[in-house]
Amino acid sequence: MLIMRDEMNWSQKDLDALAERGISADEIERQLRIFRSPPSPIVVIRPCKSGDGIVPMDLIDQERLSGLFNREAGKGRFSRFVPASGAATRMFRDLFDSHAALEEWRLNCDYPSSPFHRQFFSGLTRFAFYPELSAVVRRQGKNPEQLVKERDLEPFIDAMLSSRGLDYGRTPKGLIPFHNDGMSSLTPLEEHLWETCRLLSTCCSESSVHFTVSPDWQKNFADLATNTVRSIEAKTGFRIHVSFSCQDPATDTIATTPDHQPFRTASGELVFRPAGHGALISNLAATGSDLVLIKNIDNVVPGERQDDVNIWWRVVGGLLVELEETIREHWAALTRQAPGAVDSACAFLKDTFGYQPSKACDNPADWALARLNRPIRVCGMVRNTGEPGGGPFWVHTSEGVTRQIVELAQLDQNDPKIRHMVADSTHFNPVFMACGLRNPAGERLDLQTFIDNDAIILTEKSIEGRPIRALERPGLWNGAMAYWNTLFVEVPEEVFQPVKTVNDLLRPGHTTSADL
Repeated sequence: MLIMRDEMNWSQKDLDALAERGISADEIERQLRIFRSPPSPIVVIRPCKSGDGIVPMDLIDQERLSGLFNREAGKGRFSRFVPASGAATRMFRDLFDSHAALEEWRLNCDYPSSPFHRQFFSGLTRFAFYPELSAVVRRQGKNPEQLVKERDLEPFIDAMLSSRGLDYGRTPKGLIPFHNDGMSSLTPLEEHLWETCRLLSTCCSESSVHFTVSPDWQKNFADLATNTVRSIEAKTGFRIHVSFSCQDPATDTIATTPDHQPFRTASGELVFRPAGHGALISNLAATGSDLVLIKNIDNVVPGERQDDVNIWWRVVGGLLVELEETIREHWAALTRQAPGAVDSACAFLKDTFGYQPSKACDNPADWALARLNRPIRVCGMVRNTGEPGGGPFWVHTSEGVTRQIVELAQLDQNDPKIRHMVADSTHFNPVFMACGLRNPAGERLDLQTFIDNDAIILTEKSIEGRPIRALERPGLWNGAMAYWNTLFVEVPEEVFQPVKTVNDLLRPGHTTSADL
């Protein structure tokens, strides 16, 4: 039976599939309208640069900002939020088709022609996961030391990637050993917890860390976290409260055909896809946190390097505290109608965030109060050295020219002016940010209110060999935070050590004295 609605005819089976995910038919029809008539591309004015939208490093007073951070951390205000649901499939992607390179390595001492495979094969025994990997090979009846000597590495690849072994191609990055501290290997999950301890234990006795994970792996994360937290508390006395959440199926988006009709499988079922990291704004809000430090799961360094990173956590966190206090002062002056408060607040909003009231604005006090009553974020920006990631731009919005983090997929790269601006950009977003989620009165804000719902990304994929179009919600640090009060600050490249491919673990930022 078909059920008639304003725009589509849905079967009862369709409506049941929507209800199972908690998605309304109205929401799906809204998504279909986006496919048929996408929003206009965002209007970028120019890239943010040091001194023009990005606070330069040489203007940073580390000691003063660290003091502000430590003061509020001592009150228990800071927690951490770590997106960690991504599988390591891309990290190991180039190893899935390694037969030719393995033969070259085994037969030819001049190394395989592929630089990636040459680096991986020659560095195999240096990886933190090698002891675990060699143990699997040994259990399979082979001698790992002899295999390495004979340059026969195929058993290692099979043990690493197949379901008969470690199954790393399917495992979340957060659960794969990244580093070796001389006594044991540590996963990103463990390193993030230790980094939290090293950052906050001199200021307070406990803190919280929230990870977003895949539901299929939540128990694995939880078991490892429990053991790690116990170890940290036993060794340091510092207590970490760990929590987890998963991306809500209600945030999934529908897939369509190239002509914008709902895509259906061979059996006639609708297809839904996870809508990207922007869906995690609900998870962030649900933590109920106050001041939050956000960083991705794969961007973490070994313990002996974490103090260098924590210097800059204190900088961005201290800037957040300073900004919060200034906003609170303007808000208080406006609410008590202090002389000159309106002009002062408007000047602050323009100089700091780029906001300007329209000429038609007849109540600048209310206008200023509304803009002070927003979440805050201070985002570290790293000089561009060719790493992937969105970039900081000045963007024209309805509220003036404001700082935004923009992904390349949001831009019309066929436009020569856009290509020139991208080429001229000097910094990118490493996802190293301190966020304030409460208003000047200390009340929780509804983060959904500050999303630019037009900042979506449309992509082309395939299912069952057939082309589809997919919709991603506004990215977590892109459109999902578009109307936050935003400050960018330059941070050193040491804070950005992501692991996009397995060979990144051989970079200096991931090595320790135990590797020497």
